[in-house]
Amino acid sequence: MEFDVHLLRQDRCAVVRVRGEIDVLSRERFEEAMMEALEAGGPMVVDMREVTFCDSTGLNAIVTANRRALARGTAMALVALPPRIRRVFRITAVDEFIPIYDTLREAVSALPSTTSS
Repeated sequence: MEFDVHLLRQDRCAVVRVRGEIDVLSRERFEEAMMEALEAGGPMVVDMREVTFCDSTGLNAIVTANRRALARGTAMALVALPPRIRRVFRITAVDEFIPIYDTLREAVSALPSTTSS
């Protein structure tokens, strides 16, 4: 599956919708989309329901984006991780500091609507 990423605005947050493989070849586009979402302000949700693979560069991009979100005083969450990818996030303990939700609705309702000052 070819990599694709879209930035959408939904309810109270920016949604980065990802499809395909997040790897060394797609990492830059993935990071750019997440940074654009953070620059728009407010919380960010990364929708990974159509992600088929995520290597260490993708994992690192997500961790870096979370650090940047925290530095900006905003929240980040992941949603709809396929089981194999969710397992990697559990093994690496990323799920202990980045919230993961089953649905976009759950993620949006759990995130604050404004950035903190």
